[in-house]
This record gives sequence, structure tokens and C-alpha cells, in this order.
Amino acid sequence: MSRLLDNNKMLTKFKSLFAVLFFTLLLISCAKSGNLFVNPTFGPVQEEEFQNVFLESITEDQQEIIFYSRAIWYPNKNGFKFLPAGKKARKGVIVYTDLSIYFSEWSIKKYNTVFSVNYDEVEELRLAANDLFGRIVMKKGNYNSFEILGVNGPDLPDKDETKVAYEIIVQQKE
Repeated sequence: MSRLLDNNKMLTKFKSLFAVLFFTLLLISCAKSGNLFVNPTFGPVQEEEFQNVFLESITEDQQEIIFYSRAIWYPNKNGFKFLPAGKKARKGVIVYTDLSIYFSEWSIKKYNTVFSVNYDEVEELRLAANDLFGRIVMKKGNYNSFEILGVNGPDLPDKDETKVAYEIIVQQKE
């Protein structure tokens, strides 16, 4: 009987050791692949390789990134007016290249572009602001509004960063 208890204790210790070893190897594997600390909402926007990862996700001609940030996109929304029924705000990254503006969402290992516009296709552009927040409002067919969150920091709109982002679009349209 005592021998049977000793075998059960050894088996339990072996299972525990195996579990610890398995999870250690899993963590090492994730760290080496660069995906251990990637933000599941925004992707590797805070990492050095962000620009390369993003540029791989767009198929257009070679482009140079001139601005990027975490952002909130309000599809079909003109400034601070209510969202149309069934529409939700979407979190992702906004990227300005020398040719276009992209809003993309992170999907495990790559960015999926859900909105894009060339600067010359922007029919209307303005900065909507209240005491706390600012939104870039642009029209290409429908209105779309964007709040800039900044690359670092909390997931809160940054009014100053939104103004900077707006001014970059104005410069690129000239």
C-alpha cells in the first residue's frame, strides 16, 4: 500500500514538473516570435518593427510612413453627432503615408486595413473639438471621424495629438 502511495506522489510530481516545463517553453517560444507583449487591440504599434509590419499589410506601391498612432474610428459619423444605429466605434491604428491615410485593425500577426483614402480623395476636412476632445472629420462619400490616442499612454483621446494629426493631413493635401 505504501508503495502505491509513493508511486502516486511521484506521478503527481512528474505531472507538475511537466506542466511547468511546458509553459516555460511556450513562453520562450512566444517571446522569440515577438508576440508575447503585442497589444491585442492595437498590435505592435509601440514596437520598433511597427512600420515594417504595417507596410507589409498594404499592397499599394512603396510608401513612406509619416505619422502613426493608436486611434478610434467612428464610421459614418460627422464629428460628435450620435453614431447611426448598428454602428460602433472601432479601435485600431491610423497611419499616414506620403500618399494615403489608413485605419487598420490588428488581427493576430498582421494589420487589416478597414478604411483608406488618398489625400486628394478627401472631399471635406475639419477638426471638431469640444473642451475635452478633438476629432478629425473627413468626408470621402460618407463622413468619418477619428480620435487620436497617441502611441503610448492610456486608451483616452489626446486632443493635442489629434490637432497635430489634423495639421499633417492639411499639409499633405496642399
